[in-house]
Amino acid sequence: MKSKWIVLILFSFFAVNIHAQSQAYSLQQAQDYAAQNHNSTKAAALDVLGAQATVGEVLSTGLPQLSGSVDYTNFLKLPTSLIPAEFFGGEPGEFAEVQFGTKQNITAGLSFSQLLFNGSWLVGVNAAKTYVGLLESQQKLTEVDVRKNVELAYYTALVSSESENIWQKNIDNLSKTLNDVTALNKQGFVEEIDVDRLKISLSNLQTNLENVKRQTELAKTFLKFQIGIDVNQEIELTDSLDILQSDFIFIDNDQNYLSRPEFDILETTRILNDYNVRINKAGYYPSLVLTGSYQQNAQRNEFDFFNADQPWFETALVGVSLQVPIFDGLNKKHKIENAQIGLQKAELMQQTTTQAIQLEIAKAKTDYQNALNDLENQQSNITLAEKIYNVSLIKYQQGVGSSLELTSAESSLFQTQGAYIGALYNLLNAKANLKRALGY
Repeated sequence: MKSKWIVLILFSFFAVNIHAQSQAYSLQQAQDYAAQNHNSTKAAALDVLGAQATVGEVLSTGLPQLSGSVDYTNFLKLPTSLIPAEFFGGEPGEFAEVQFGTKQNITAGLSFSQLLFNGSWLVGVNAAKTYVGLLESQQKLTEVDVRKNVELAYYTALVSSESENIWQKNIDNLSKTLNDVTALNKQGFVEEIDVDRLKISLSNLQTNLENVKRQTELAKTFLKFQIGIDVNQEIELTDSLDILQSDFIFIDNDQNYLSRPEFDILETTRILNDYNVRINKAGYYPSLVLTGSYQQNAQRNEFDFFNADQPWFETALVGVSLQVPIFDGLNKKHKIENAQIGLQKAELMQQTTTQAIQLEIAKAKTDYQNALNDLENQQSNITLAEKIYNVSLIKYQQGVGSSLELTSAESSLFQTQGAYIGALYNLLNAKANLKRALGY
């Protein structure tokens, strides 16, 4: 019994540890996982399945239709009819009350129909299949957007983590400086106020670091949401900022943007509007339907329909039904005009969207180049700010510089680091927007 409890405890221990293990994701892995598991992509896939079911619905209306029926009637009171009494030897002008039929009646039958020709149905089948293509293109667009959202969230988490590292480095450096200045103060070389200034700066840095840590956790939580995993699941980001900054080069005359799913969506929308025009025009065509039925009828005064000795009466027929539109008050004419307007609007939307995408690409290229220049400038500024701070620190330690000079250099360094973090994120964001604009 004791060994049984030990096994259960060990199993629980390993289960908890397995659950607590973090999942490692590169950017590509995170995007691939989101493309399959994010609720948006799942919903888009369901839309495609729904459209495919709609195709089946449209097709089924042109397939043979067979139905069965059973009708039972119990006349509690038989209907009464009046007929001239002279039929039975009565006086002319008088009427006799008579009742026809039986109290118990049952009819069982099968009815059949088959669409032979309907112009609207033929066009509608093609339109339904095209609609599936539209939703498949929209599914691709949804996946593109999900991948971009994951990319931006991944960048945000990495940049926040980088900011955390910078603040920690500043704290380590300032802590060392504080220890050195405290020692100088004890020897009488610096004033107590200089020590206090450094303590205040260190306290502010520690507070900022705690804030950045919370921002990093929030950024990771948002990334997990964008990936489509449990927000309580621990994750590890395996890609570095250096790799992500240098893994993309664009070509000025790149035509890859023509593969963007928006173009497929617009073209499919135009085709669907053209089908709408053709469906309404097909409304002028006649429709032809083959029909048939078979029935058996039994009439009794008693409920004895299962008596094989009693007769059942058969009825069978086959026929065709031709419907020819003649005049509908110009309804179809106005529907066609409205459908043609929709087609023209779809063609205009194609032109407008093409121009908008070209403008988007031009802006994205400009933003990317500006962000790249800004980051290079901020990297140079950090090198210079660190040099100024180190010189100011040495001068202060040697007694030839003031604490205000050191504080000013320190403040300038922190501001430059903040500008660098902002420039880094702007570059990664501009990179994601440019990739999206170019269709990558």
